[in-house]
Amino acid sequence: MTTNRMSIVRKKTRCCIFLVLLPFTLCSALFAQAADTSASKGGSGVRATHVLGLEGVKRNMHGTLAAGPGGLDFEANGAHGTVTIASIEDVFTGEDSHQVGGKALTVAKMGVPYGGGRMISLFSHEKLDSLTLEYRDPNGGLHGVVFTVPRGQAEILKKQLLAQGAHASIPVASLPGKPDTGGTKQ
Repeated sequence: MTTNRMSIVRKKTRCCIFLVLLPFTLCSALFAQAADTSASKGGSGVRATHVLGLEGVKRNMHGTLAAGPGGLDFEANGAHGTVTIASIEDVFTGEDSHQVGGKALTVAKMGVPYGGGRMISLFSHEKLDSLTLEYRDPNGGLHGVVFTVPRGQAEILKKQLLAQGAHASIPVASLPGKPDTGGTKQ
């Protein structure tokens, strides 16, 4: 009777270990896939997600964001939106994070015993930057548009926009190892 209980305990332990390690395996595959897509985009723009605010582009569309002499261009699956440099009133950047893994990881976390799914949630976050623009339409109406970009890209895009003549109330933060040349002294 004792050996039968021991074998049941061993089987349950193996099952628990498998359920704990499964989400980590899924997360590593998702992170590898995200790295491959960012490397394949090339130098024509930055991989970005349109959160909201750009006319003619649906919310949460993934595409390419590029700052050029004409303004900030976003292109995704046939949808295209542009904010001209002259219309930009202000540029803001920020840091954010979101949980990766989608529905598959959520279901896997529910199956982990003893609250182990909460521990997995600690490690399944991806950090990213946000880029927010305030701009005026041709009729003078004030609008805003929000994008999320890979970490470190928002400040680069902000510097490119300011170099083209856009306005920003907050100076550009300096990149590591480079002196800050933006902003005004007070």
